[in-house]
Amino acid sequence: MAADPFDAPLLFDLTGRGDLVLSGNDRASFLQGLVTNDVRKLRPGEGCPAAFLTPKGKLLADLVVLCAPDELVVDTPPELAEKVEALFRKYLMFGDVAIENRTGTTCVLHVEGKGTEEILRKGIGQDGPAEPHASVCVESIRVVRESRGGFDGFDLRGPRPLVEAARARLLALGAVPSPPSVLETARIEAGIPRWGAELTEDVLPDEAGLPARGWVSYTKGCYIGQETVARIRTYGHVNRNLVGLILEGDVPPPAGAEIRAGGARAGRVTSAALSGRLGTAIALGYVRREHAAPGTGVEVLLPSGPRPAIVASLPFGL
Repeated sequence: MAADPFDAPLLFDLTGRGDLVLSGNDRASFLQGLVTNDVRKLRPGEGCPAAFLTPKGKLLADLVVLCAPDELVVDTPPELAEKVEALFRKYLMFGDVAIENRTGTTCVLHVEGKGTEEILRKGIGQDGPAEPHASVCVESIRVVRESRGGFDGFDLRGPRPLVEAARARLLALGAVPSPPSVLETARIEAGIPRWGAELTEDVLPDEAGLPARGWVSYTKGCYIGQETVARIRTYGHVNRNLVGLILEGDVPPPAGAEIRAGGARAGRVTSAALSGRLGTAIALGYVRREHAAPGTGVEVLLPSGPRPAIVASLPFGL
């Protein structure tokens, strides 16, 4: 098997991720009624993932809420920044809430892999936060604990000149600049769903396993789409689930490739990669729940023909 690139601290430029800021006395109660997680319980330095849903409970957007002393910072995938801002403004009918989109002026770096905490400590002069999605502000740079590939990792968010200076220090300390494809492969190996692939407007939170990942509060009260989420938990189940697939061979299937079981369509692939750590092609995809148990044999239809695959637990056993 190939050497694991994450045996070193890798540095990724994620500039372009959404940076939306809510301020004003009513900012927490405003966001509380819109998203799936309990924003009101957050204290400065804490954070949580959440989803924005349609009234029928399907995904409109995914985000991470970071609590600062006088504002809530909302991190989104790049393609969702304008959409989430528009959603906020749509529902802002009254109250003491101001919305600012800082995406264009915020630089975002991500460092992840073995040795990350040590070089971060040396590079910024203090330890990063310990809990997932927690953050600390160091000289106007917000340092957020985020695992985007299944390893210890941190985002550095702030004005470009300050973040670029931090980048130079991290590189001097041994961080390795890396392309997005390396982080994407690690994300798939870790089974982390991504907007535009596993997370789309056709997906229910339970189908993607988001409640188990801490995206949903069942005690916070009403929010848009809450009735569907509660009904699934109380009375039923979803008809498909996000799973991992281990394929024979080293050719990853294209996104959208059909998954078949017993000669019938069972689902589709959402993301795939050649895993150097597993030495084979792997994929994420949705399959009907009767075929979602780990160890179930299926076929994935590649352009070259059907390829045997095995349903695997997530994250993949690395």
